[in-house]
Amino acid sequence: MQKVNVEEQLPQLMKLQALDAQLYRLRREREAKPKLIEELETRRNEEEAAVKAIEEKTKANQVKRKQRELDLSSKEEGIKKLQAQLYQLKTNKEYQTMQHEIEGQKADNSRIEDEILMLMEDAETLDKELVKEKALFAEAEKHLIEDKKKIEAEIASLDGEISNLEAQRKEISALVDKKVLAHYEKVLANRDGLALAAVKSHSCQGCFMNLPPQVINEIKMRDKIVTCESCARILYIENEADA
Repeated sequence: MQKVNVEEQLPQLMKLQALDAQLYRLRREREAKPKLIEELETRRNEEEAAVKAIEEKTKANQVKRKQRELDLSSKEEGIKKLQAQLYQLKTNKEYQTMQHEIEGQKADNSRIEDEILMLMEDAETLDKELVKEKALFAEAEKHLIEDKKKIEAEIASLDGEISNLEAQRKEISALVDKKVLAHYEKVLANRDGLALAAVKSHSCQGCFMNLPPQVINEIKMRDKIVTCESCARILYIENEADA
């Protein structure tokens, strides 16, 4: 890399890296917040849909039960009419035929009554489920309102912190050589917010690749900005005894 005043540039880059580390962390946290609201809204919508589904089942149950009750009433009227006609029949065969038809109608009525009872039992079960789902929906609605306000306040706080750090970053960036800054920001974007790497035990702490002695010497000389050939991070030595 081009020759620059390392004594001036490196401290600024380290300050910049410290700010960027905070910015990357805060931005990731900031990006996650809307997803939390989406999850709350999804849960609330799911619970609302569950309530509506049970209400639809309850409505269908009521309609079907009403229809079967009408069917039962109609058949009972039919049986009464048939029973009245029994006394008007002239032959035993006609009487037996009519009696057989009445018994069939009564058997149908018995099945309808059983179906109505089953529908009533289903209605009771649905009522219990509806109470339960409405409670879950109310809880989800409450969490959405309360937690959404909390998350929105956290977002506003994060935005303030990010804005403050960005202002500091702008000031420090102005003190860094343009070409060095361009390299720094390129690595920063490609290496998940870590553009500088310390050297320890003859290795880059960014990618942990061993560094040739010549590279270590160049860093110690502080004659130019030195980068890692493997990860392109800008290298520095905190403690020469550890290098």
